[in-house]
Amino acid sequence: MSCILSFTNKAAIAIPAEEDFHIYSEEEFNSIALTWDTVTAEHFHLNSKMLSSIRNSTGGDMKFYFILFRNEKGENIGAAYFQLVSFDHRHYKNFFRKNSILKWFEQKIIDNRFRLLVCGSLFSIEGAGYCFKQNFSNELATRLNEATNALAKKIRASALIIKDIPDSETQFFNPLGLNKYEGDKTMQMEISPSWKSLSDYEQSLKHKYAQRFRSIRKKLSGISIQELSEEEIEDYSDKLFLLLDDIVEKQTIRLGRVNRNYFSELKKVYGYRMKLFGFYKQDELIAFAIHRIHDKEYEIHFVGFEEIENRIHNIYFNILFHGIEQAIISNCTSLEMGRTAIEAKAIIGAKPRLINGFYRFYHPMATRLFTILQKHFQKKTEPKVIERHPFKTA
Repeated sequence: MSCILSFTNKAAIAIPAEEDFHIYSEEEFNSIALTWDTVTAEHFHLNSKMLSSIRNSTGGDMKFYFILFRNEKGENIGAAYFQLVSFDHRHYKNFFRKNSILKWFEQKIIDNRFRLLVCGSLFSIEGAGYCFKQNFSNELATRLNEATNALAKKIRASALIIKDIPDSETQFFNPLGLNKYEGDKTMQMEISPSWKSLSDYEQSLKHKYAQRFRSIRKKLSGISIQELSEEEIEDYSDKLFLLLDDIVEKQTIRLGRVNRNYFSELKKVYGYRMKLFGFYKQDELIAFAIHRIHDKEYEIHFVGFEEIENRIHNIYFNILFHGIEQAIISNCTSLEMGRTAIEAKAIIGAKPRLINGFYRFYHPMATRLFTILQKHFQKKTEPKVIERHPFKTA
């Protein structure tokens, strides 16, 4: 199969009908946005406005690439979206934090030597980074694989991740020589149709979990929760960013980093389907939670809070309980809570859901670095995971 690569600041030149795919740089994307949206019409997370909002609210350490696929008639039949991260010490918690000399050498070795290409979004798990107008198949998986490798070669990527693949499509990636990543999971809670309020959720808990729920809720005394308007989100952008960044800095791996524009950009794209709730103490914003609604799935997207206030008022657990309440009010059937704090989410009734992903290394150093980071990440997370059963038996 053949392709044409174009990386100019001008609109890409039209290609012959027999060409299979075309790669576009970030600068070229506006010229194909309308075409892109016709291909991705049934996939909101791949809409050009959604992708542009992410591009407008990330740091300079990330670049974006786009691929359009064509059939033998020259018709656009598929699309794929990529983020290229120049991985360095800002994206993970240093191993040698206590030894300044070793920390300096560690950063010098890793910085700007590892370029990670991701098919999909590092800021959500709402869908794959690719789509086609026809049912996915071995042929389409092969074409996606070839196009991805062509892009990786052109931009000299060190490694590739294809993330958030639907369960029904993983079989088509198995023959391609990719490695399946088994350790990725998110926490999700089923919302019972019998729950009409948060008190119904409380009534469904076993005695000790219900007692814990009431104890945590009492600590919210003196805290008010308000949904911010679009104008208020803009006004509080600096504070929101500081609250979020403080949380991000504590994470072991932090590939996807946003700037102050992210909150307002997200609101512009999602509209009423995005809610940002502020937690106030004496009129001062001390925490926030971003909620997104995807049909019948409710999502706690990003959260941020002051650590001191969290210890006093158990803010994090109250953010989770508030998310359950909002999911019930919105008549959703499930609540997506994300990848972090697995134990905390298991305690309140969430269960792990495996996320399908495949990866490939293009450089020996990428293999070594991935092995180190994976062991470090698992050491920080997996020993804490304990199966919980907080609900009464039916």
